[in-house]
Amino acid sequence: MTAVVDGVDRAAIGRMVRQRHEQTAAQLRGLREQSAAVIASPERGTGDAADAGTLALESAEQSLVTAALREQLERLQVALVRLENGTLGICERCHEQVPMPRLEVMPWAAHCVPCQSILDRR
Repeated sequence: MTAVVDGVDRAAIGRMVRQRHEQTAAQLRGLREQSAAVIASPERGTGDAADAGTLALESAEQSLVTAALREQLERLQVALVRLENGTLGICERCHEQVPMPRLEVMPWAAHCVPCQSILDRR
């Protein structure tokens, strides 16, 4: 039987965090492989200025996506630590349960919405 506290199923949260962590890590690996393939491509550097501009734009976009995925992966790793400690789903400020809908969207959420709003105003 799983522990359900105030409508928050801790086992479900754990599965969700682990699944998101695996998905994000896989996406990051895929981007790295794509990037390595583009760099190693014999066709790279043989185009005109427009091709070079397109490659530069795609590279910049890929860098932004990679940075966002890394940040999400780091947040998920922190969430896994909080899961191990038994504190995932508990607001770090007021110590109340973080609502399940919030955790479904942001499983790394360390604060409930009211406390996060207060912190954002600071």
